Amino acid sequence: MISFPNSNPPPINVSVLQTAGGNSAGGQHSGQHKCVPTGGQHKCVRTEGGHHKIDTHIHGRYSSDSIIDYRELCKKAIEKKYKVIVFTEHYDLIDTELMEYGLLPLKRYISELAEIKKEFPELKIITGIELGEPHIVGDFAKRLFLDFQIEYIIGSLHVTRSGLNVSLKIDKPLSNKDIKEYYEENLEMVRKGGFDTLGHLGIFKRGLQHFDIAEEKHCHHIIDEIFREIIKKNIFLEVNYSGFKTKFQNHIPEPEILKRYKKMGGKLISIGSDSHDLEFFDKYYQKTFENMRELGFF
Repeated sequence: MISFPNSNPPPINVSVLQTAGGNSAGGQHSGQHKCVPTGGQHKCVRTEGGHHKIDTHIHGRYSSDSIIDYRELCKKAIEKKYKVIVFTEHYDLIDTELMEYGLLPLKRYISELAEIKKEFPELKIITGIELGEPHIVGDFAKRLFLDFQIEYIIGSLHVTRSGLNVSLKIDKPLSNKDIKEYYEENLEMVRKGGFDTLGHLGIFKRGLQHFDIAEEKHCHHIIDEIFREIIKKNIFLEVNYSGFKTKFQNHIPEPEILKRYKKMGGKLISIGSDSHDLEFFDKYYQKTFENMRELGFF
């Protein structure tokens, strides 16, 4: 059963994720191994060469914007030598998102993945969700989750309070105020907590396909405060490589921002494809991993 803390480390063992130097989220394990959650607990597994291929952000058929079949994805993951994959169906509870995408049928989703896990015992499959706007809906979500075993939660900001959907194509240049409000809301989100990983920080850069990326130096102090919060709470920072499929041509956050996180002592990162179709899965994993290694995370 999940509880949502306001200021404590995340409730779920998040050491399924890729970590610096092989350390787990709690800093309890070191050396060349990783940990994966198992029924609310965790177990250590030895890595080969100190690295397992893990994708912690995949959308399947219960996300309305995805066309991925679970079984086909699992087959491809095995073919590409993944050890762990995390399905993270959209779980959006603000009104504009509910009207557009509907509500994830948690019981059916969890039941279906339970069967698929039995079919692919050689692959560690994690049942997760991407919770939109957890700083707004987290208390309500807590009540909805009481009877469900959710193993992993990404906290993501898709729609700001001003109504800007930063996860879609953006058809206007963003002002300094727009960008500042976006990061301020992410800061509010991590201060509230209640999730394992901060999703796609800076996602608006992916959507600005017809405009230059706006200058954000005026937000560096806010970004640094976001990093202080997630470091303090052992919340992972997602490196989301969906930006490679757009004009941005980089992962999110990009290396310049990740350097700030690393300099501040940040170690806990995950690599997520944010796949919504089978072809994109694994497409930029190696490129992203090599970038993380160059930055000193692996």
